[in-house]
Amino acid sequence: MTDDLELAAKLIEVERAQIGHELHDGVIPLLFAASAVVGNVCDKLNQGGVDVPSTVDRVDLVPKLEQLAIWLNEAMQTSRRLLTGVYPPELDGREWTTVVAESLERLFPDREESIRWDMDPRVNEVEIGVACAAYRIVIEAVRNACRHGNATEVVVSGSKTADSIEVTIRDDGKGFDPNQVTENHFGLRSMRGRAELVRGTLLVDSQEGGPTVVTFKVPMVAAAR
Repeated sequence: MTDDLELAAKLIEVERAQIGHELHDGVIPLLFAASAVVGNVCDKLNQGGVDVPSTVDRVDLVPKLEQLAIWLNEAMQTSRRLLTGVYPPELDGREWTTVVAESLERLFPDREESIRWDMDPRVNEVEIGVACAAYRIVIEAVRNACRHGNATEVVVSGSKTADSIEVTIRDDGKGFDPNQVTENHFGLRSMRGRAELVRGTLLVDSQEGGPTVVTFKVPMVAAAR
């Protein structure tokens, strides 16, 4: 893949992540709340528990509200389908740590023994947006370590505390000076963007000669599913 095509693909991924974030945290909760209110009003109208102005035909009003409830439900289902399309389908119903390990084996078959794992299984106890961000960040960090840093060993670790979920990718590659990274270094920008989308942070600690440590951290208030 050329640099331009790779940049375009990453831009699309960031846009997809942004759309998924807005759907998950913005659109779907509002649709759910509206559907619940409409359903509650329908129930009260049917039971005679709501005073209707004399100018309004109760018999005509209930079917319209019921139709509105159907449309809201269809909108929620459509939003959920879009959300499924935005996030990697391979994450559906599976632990993100397992999926990312499988993906890295496919991407770097000759590096399988040089990528080590030290993961607390509880880091999988996160909502889909955080799982997706962790999945993408780990793959990007390992890819950078192997392809650009010439690392011979990469250690991916994860832990969960009462306050946060933390995932760290450490490599023994040649490293770099973070202060010299240009604005068009899209790999780092995309990782930071993904972290921010789920209210997390991304820290990159490196120097010429290495090592490089990438830390993705999400507070539990944002990570818990």
